[in-house]
Amino acid sequence: MAKVTGRKLGKYELQERLGRGGMAEVYKAFQPGVERTVAIKVLHCHLVDSTDFVARFQREARAIGRLQHPNIVRVIDFDQEGDDYYMVMDYIAEETLSDYLKRNSPLPVAEALRIGIQLADALAHAHAQQMIHRDIKPTNIIFTDAEHTQVVLTDFGLAQLCDCADPRLTMSGALIGTPTYMSPEAVRGEGCDVRTDIYSLGVVLYEMLTGKPPYVADTPYRMMMKQANEPLPAPRTLNPALPAVVEELLLTALAKDPDQRYQSAAELTTALQQVQAALTVTDTARPAAAPAIAEPVAESTAATTPPAAQRKSSPNSSQVSRTSRATAVATPQAPRRADLMPPWLAAEPKPRPAAPAVKTPKSVAAPIAVAPVAAPWRLWLSLSIAAGSVLLVAVATTMLLINF
Repeated sequence: MAKVTGRKLGKYELQERLGRGGMAEVYKAFQPGVERTVAIKVLHCHLVDSTDFVARFQREARAIGRLQHPNIVRVIDFDQEGDDYYMVMDYIAEETLSDYLKRNSPLPVAEALRIGIQLADALAHAHAQQMIHRDIKPTNIIFTDAEHTQVVLTDFGLAQLCDCADPRLTMSGALIGTPTYMSPEAVRGEGCDVRTDIYSLGVVLYEMLTGKPPYVADTPYRMMMKQANEPLPAPRTLNPALPAVVEELLLTALAKDPDQRYQSAAELTTALQQVQAALTVTDTARPAAAPAIAEPVAESTAATTPPAAQRKSSPNSSQVSRTSRATAVATPQAPRRADLMPPWLAAEPKPRPAAPAVKTPKSVAAPIAVAPVAAPWRLWLSLSIAAGSVLLVAVATTMLLINF
């Protein structure tokens, strides 16, 4: 349609153009009656003369209106004004996955799996309504929150109903989809089914996990030739950190032969959830061995902690010290007994080596203290004996002289 910014389309006030696709233009608009901002998809004016295309557009709106899923954009209204056919959807102010990948690619495995599960589940719901998307790509995936945890799949403008029996609603000979994300059978012009969406989602997963799509070319024709003929580059050649189970999932989703892929979006959803669960169990099992490795570090830290800080430690830390007494003995640089003592006792951790120094003076001092007392007594005794002997000699001599 001609310039529409600032104009009204039905009961909606168009504000700005958000984008332009191969089938329609998307505008930001305001709905005064309910005071809300919406997104309006307006069919290109040069397509209005095509009865087939208008019928396709009308059928697309009714098909999307039947889709009620948290990861599919909600269609609010569908109407026509003059030559303008338009579809009204929820307006989402957050960025697309394409913009997000420009800053954060490749994504962590857990984040890519979370987004992939949401998209696969949305496709499973759409496929159950006999509807395929046929144009899954990062620009058609929008985050709904600033934390980038939830996504919605938008732009079903190129969708094809699986039970479509009217050949006038099929664009014979026309290119439907984006070459970078098209399946090999779509490139060859063969019949497409739900497995086409599985391949396209596999390309998106590949790009999230490796940082780039599997094939890069400078023209759409070369890109399509690569999609149809070249072997898939192994994901781990681009990102060696990928777990093998993730690479196996990508190889299955991106098999050239549709029969070798996951046969339904529900099956792909299950596979993604199983990989997510397996990696979660692996990640939670790794920290289980961490306490045994980190314990010596904690012990040496406790050994160097000042006594005042040790008194503030919780009882649990004391119990750990007691149960690890053997480790403390084997590690002399981290004694545990001092950790359990108050500061005034911790000042005397080794009384035994000092004991000989205290006892030795006492054993030596005993003879020194007795010697001054014992020496006069012995001297007096010796003198008494000597004096008695002299006296006896003197008496004996005197008696001999008298008798003589």
